[in-house]
Amino acid sequence: MTVRICGIIAEYDPFHNGHLWQLEQARLKSQVDQIVCVISTCFTQRGMPALFSPQLRAEAALRAGADLVLGLPVSYSVCTADRFALGGVHILKKLGANALSFGVEPEGMDVFERAAAVLSAPDEDFRSHLAGHLQQGLPFPLAQGLALSEILGVSPDILALPNTALSISYCKANIQLNAGLEMFPVPRSGSYHDDNLPENGLSPSATAVRNAVLQGNMPAVQKTVPAFSAALIEKAVQSNNLHLPEALTPLLRWKLRTTAPNDIAALPDLSEGLENRFSAAADCGTRDEMVLAIKSKRYPYSRINRLLTHLLLGTDASKLSALPEHAHILAFRNNASCILKTAKDNGFPLYPHIPPKPSTYELSLDAHADDLWHLGANESFGAAYRTHPFILK
Repeated sequence: MTVRICGIIAEYDPFHNGHLWQLEQARLKSQVDQIVCVISTCFTQRGMPALFSPQLRAEAALRAGADLVLGLPVSYSVCTADRFALGGVHILKKLGANALSFGVEPEGMDVFERAAAVLSAPDEDFRSHLAGHLQQGLPFPLAQGLALSEILGVSPDILALPNTALSISYCKANIQLNAGLEMFPVPRSGSYHDDNLPENGLSPSATAVRNAVLQGNMPAVQKTVPAFSAALIEKAVQSNNLHLPEALTPLLRWKLRTTAPNDIAALPDLSEGLENRFSAAADCGTRDEMVLAIKSKRYPYSRINRLLTHLLLGTDASKLSALPEHAHILAFRNNASCILKTAKDNGFPLYPHIPPKPSTYELSLDAHADDLWHLGANESFGAAYRTHPFILK
């Protein structure tokens, strides 16, 4: 019997009502048998440690209806949108997935696939527009966005919308990897980075939910997350199983003082001598102040934030794999055994926990990231070697 699978690539920090809607719509639109979620683990795409543990977020996704939740290796979660998407799509391909669903702003629903097609096979017209903007001295991402908007006849603001930009990356990865995933976009309402919770609780941003948790406003949180997610959040708060945003700042300040410029220069996605600006952040009191001390016109906030996390991890860009070599099993239902078998048949390792002696550089990075998360949550090291997946029968 052939099992049809739809993938969702996400973070769920934490799982809220908007995520539940998107997951339900993914199943409805794709008409698949099973849903697989690939999520970031200890650190997120924006470069910050996740507030909630990977295990809590995976359990929430499973209780929402997912059949299998896998953890994305940290070098694919703390990275550009293109690498984040490439990692998630590659893992789904190894599982034999048929479809991919994701949220997109309404303005981007008719744009993302056309944009991905242009970027995957740029023609002379696009190259000419791009060259013109680069000659004006614009940073490459901005020049590319302007050229793409001119070719497609849409506002560059639409292409820069967070979910739309990420959906373009998903489509590019699907083309690049010849993954053959059918795309099922779900319109997303509300702002991706809104700091305020909506009155109706229907489409909150994860940022706003995290802020409410940190402010101790649990009545507001309960309005914006499913009951099972609220119970998990309350348990984490009561047991202090949270990684607070500034928990690693003292360690980061020490790393800024003691890491040699050559080692900083080896970090992923760093160029143009930016390593020389890192020393200016060593005396800053908060992570935000550190980012602003390093930031330049060519390097946006999120990129600097990711670099700071890779500084904590000691990541060497030259040692990173081009595609994920493994994923972590965080949670699953008993009916997901056929998906796990497909991954095994395809020679793709799925780890229920990190081996005591990591055999690859990427696995060692994941172990380091797990230790850092637990350090920030005031918990003991080594959880990565002991934690087992959550199973829902």
